[in-house]
Amino acid sequence: MAVLRIDALTKSYGRHRAVQDVTLHVEAGQLFGLLGPNGSGKTTTLGCALGLLAFDRGTLEVLGQPSRHIHRTAGRVAVVFDAVDLVPGLTARQNLRYAQILLGKRGTALSRGPDGGRPHRSIDQALELVEMTPLAGRRAGRLSLGQKRRISIARALLGDPELLILDEPLSGLDPVGVEHMLELFGRLRDEGRTLILSSHRLHEMERIVSHVGILAGGRLQRCGPLDEVLASAEGRVRLVAEPAQKARAVLAALPGVTLLTAAGGESRAGEIVVSAPGVSPALLNRALVEAGCEVSALRPERASLSGVFAGVVDEVRRAASAEATP
Repeated sequence: MAVLRIDALTKSYGRHRAVQDVTLHVEAGQLFGLLGPNGSGKTTTLGCALGLLAFDRGTLEVLGQPSRHIHRTAGRVAVVFDAVDLVPGLTARQNLRYAQILLGKRGTALSRGPDGGRPHRSIDQALELVEMTPLAGRRAGRLSLGQKRRISIARALLGDPELLILDEPLSGLDPVGVEHMLELFGRLRDEGRTLILSSHRLHEMERIVSHVGILAGGRLQRCGPLDEVLASAEGRVRLVAEPAQKARAVLAALPGVTLLTAAGGESRAGEIVVSAPGVSPALLNRALVEAGCEVSALRPERASLSGVFAGVVDEVRRAASAEATP
């Protein structure tokens, strides 16, 4: 069952097309990473799905309800945006109690809601989940950004939601806090909840997500199970060859080989990075040597989420540059 269904979403701000023909389905029980550079359309996509933004065209549903009727999912969906909005003069515990009052929750340990539906998590349980019990009495205005983010997540967990959407959940956390959050996300997924994480922390996302969607240029460029997305990017090779300009020309002329620019991973002086799925490194080496190039290093690279991400962004930038060229 798809807990989030987005079909052919298009959204414009004036003449600017922010999102175009995005189709994205998140199934129950997935831990889904929604990734993309700034301005790629992540926030716009989620805002449209949650009924916060009007859109030009498309079909959007959350837990079977059209986005315009998102209110019908009350208590079943929780969202934590990047901007922390705690009341600074209230303590961490008081902020959670305030949230309970606004949502009509009594706050007893996993007590049933007023409609007899899913249970409500208590304040103490929520604080314990995010390891903030020792700071429950500290005013929110005196908490660090990472601590405030933990309280915001605790607040979202009070209602024991089926779908949890988190925008940059690891921002402001120290390494210990990051590890705890990753463990928490895994536990929530194992309990049967669906999580959608929008984040720039690619290394950490690769460790925890089951599925991934990469937005760039307002379009969904890659989407699917993490292992399939990584498998589609196999074939990246890093090498050093002289003369470099001739080596690049030789490689670019080979069938199935694509030169990657700096955005695609070329980070060290003199190093050439290519995408060559299905092309053996030995063939690359032989072509260079036969052309009179001296190869001093050649290393196949394991596909990583950060590498796939960089390659996607590079492809989109190159396509945009080609379109802009008269």
